[in-house]
Amino acid sequence: MHFLTQFAAIAAALMLAGCGSVDNSGKYYQNDGPPTIAVSTSSAGATPKVESFYKASLRPYTVMGKRYTPVTSDVSMKQTGIGSWYGKQFHGNKTSIGETYDMYAMTAAHTTMPLPSYARVTNLDNGKSVIVRVNDRGPFLHNRIIDLSYAAANELGYVNKGTARVEVVRLTNAEIASGAWRSYTQTSSAGASTPTTPDTGSSAYPVTAPASGWGVQVGSFAALDNAEKFGAHTEAVLSSRGYSTVVRIVRDGSLYRVIVGRNFSHERASREAQTVKSMLGVGAFAIQH
Repeated sequence: MHFLTQFAAIAAALMLAGCGSVDNSGKYYQNDGPPTIAVSTSSAGATPKVESFYKASLRPYTVMGKRYTPVTSDVSMKQTGIGSWYGKQFHGNKTSIGETYDMYAMTAAHTTMPLPSYARVTNLDNGKSVIVRVNDRGPFLHNRIIDLSYAAANELGYVNKGTARVEVVRLTNAEIASGAWRSYTQTSSAGASTPTTPDTGSSAYPVTAPASGWGVQVGSFAALDNAEKFGAHTEAVLSSRGYSTVVRIVRDGSLYRVIVGRNFSHERASREAQTVKSMLGVGAFAIQH
């Protein structure tokens, strides 16, 4: 999934029924963030194991007008830049490879690593490191290089701050199979450095006013940044599952609605809502927009 310097602000998710909906499961979110009640997380980190890549995760995809080409081979990757994290707004939703996102697990999202992968992430501000399993796509906003789960960001000490300067090193299957990853240190030269480059794609979805026609609402938000983050996540997941469509943000009064598709008939929007719901693992309903 970023507006994360203010991530500590928490609000409960409420259910919102949209105009013309056939299902009242569309969610309203005010902010992403940690649990409303603090929950202890394990500091053990993920235990790497050799896993086959999810084939669909190796296909190029486009989010917010920017084209991403995933790495398709088992190679080392090393990046330094700004890391962010995502929390309860996505907890229980589907990741880009169809798994259920668990904010209490040591996982992460990356735009181009083959999925799943394992990576060692180090907070360069305090030296803390953790190993995460990368099983999702993102982040797509503000030129971040990795999105950690709540548990992983908490272990690295930047939950309250929202972001941190990090080093990300992908562990190869060869390193995992041989056990070499256990002796890997922050100063290791494994992998070529991949510099952070400016985001030349669109940094935000065009925001439109309500109009005629039907689409599928997957969420509504009080903050535009949160709508953009969720829209990018939605687009990445649907693209990875072979579902080609447009994702838009529609401003409706004080809310920003994330809408999949445009100008559907009511009947088609109802059908598409069931498809989108199964792919995303979130509430989705037909809405006239």
